Amino acid sequence: MKVSKFAPLIGAEVTGIDLREPIDAETRHQLNAALVDNVALVIRDQDFTPPQYLAAVSLFGEPMPQHFTQYALPDCPLVHEVSNRHKDKSGQRVKHGAGWHTDHTNHVRPPKYTCLFAVSLPSSGGDTAVVNMRAAYESLPRDIQQSLQGLKTVNVFQGSAASNYSGQSADAQAEKKPEPVLQPLIRVHPDSGKNALYFHPVKTENIVGMSPSNSQKLLNDLLERSIKDEFIYRHKWRKGDMLIWDNRAAMHKAHFDYNPEEFRLLYRVLVRGELPISA
Repeated sequence: MKVSKFAPLIGAEVTGIDLREPIDAETRHQLNAALVDNVALVIRDQDFTPPQYLAAVSLFGEPMPQHFTQYALPDCPLVHEVSNRHKDKSGQRVKHGAGWHTDHTNHVRPPKYTCLFAVSLPSSGGDTAVVNMRAAYESLPRDIQQSLQGLKTVNVFQGSAASNYSGQSADAQAEKKPEPVLQPLIRVHPDSGKNALYFHPVKTENIVGMSPSNSQKLLNDLLERSIKDEFIYRHKWRKGDMLIWDNRAAMHKAHFDYNPEEFRLLYRVLVRGELPISA
């Protein structure tokens, strides 16, 4: 197995390993350490059935249930399809994930990792981008860092500002809304001990002590400061790629710049995380 960095701040490639084969404890440790260090990890040239894929993701932790259960594979429900052939209840093509976000922040224990596996791809486009929110936090002026200490976001399935977000479908608007969950705006990584910006713009109803509109203004400002080329890994998919990123230190988005008549299918699995730690 070989791990090669794409850039100093984010992204690495793993080659020379077949995750269908037994993986020893040391190799498993190396994979997990590489993911924490590089935030996003691409494991090349895999060839999974859904149960094999689920077993491979389990090397990184316990898979967990996901939102939108209508996309779950019937025989392997912890694996979901991400497909451009899905339509929502209004008949529109589903385009989940079009804006920067981190997954399932409305869970008390949100996923630490998200993993995608390429099954069928268009001839071009359809990249997945990941941004290092640890580096983004470290780049903030010290006074802004200090002003964010102790702030918490109120997370719901879809916040009141989400109507302005193009990535939401009619299915998202109709999804069951659980009780709000508080999350730290600055999250301490349990493995590295480093701070990162941590929020989902759509799932944030507000920041505690602030109105929804002022909360969104602050989050938008933080996003503008965070989305820098040197912090971003934009993954250009190859068949058999397994892409996994660390939600505790990253945000991600999908690009829909491909021919919608060409079939695009990824399998997605989420890995259960810990209770987020506040800075």
